[in-house]
Amino acid sequence: MKYTIGIEELINRPIIRSDKSEEFLNKMTDDEITQWEVEVEQALLEEGIEKKHLDWNVAFMAKIIDRGILYNLFLLKSNESKTN
Repeated sequence: MKYTIGIEELINRPIIRSDKSEEFLNKMTDDEITQWEVEVEQALLEEGIEKKHLDWNVAFMAKIIDRGILYNLFLLKSNESKTN
């Protein structure tokens, strides 16, 4: 699945808000966060996890965490390349 906003783009963006727990969410507008949530929901549906499933919220959070981990890995890589 292709996301509307790429991780590399988010890394390079300035922080525009301070009301979210994840730094990358603080770099997104309300509309972008809404679109991101839709994309995560679509990814769960494509994996066959029904919304009524008891683990829907757990699966949703896992997708958020996966994206957060990827974001942090790309940020680390980006910072390493800047120092070399």
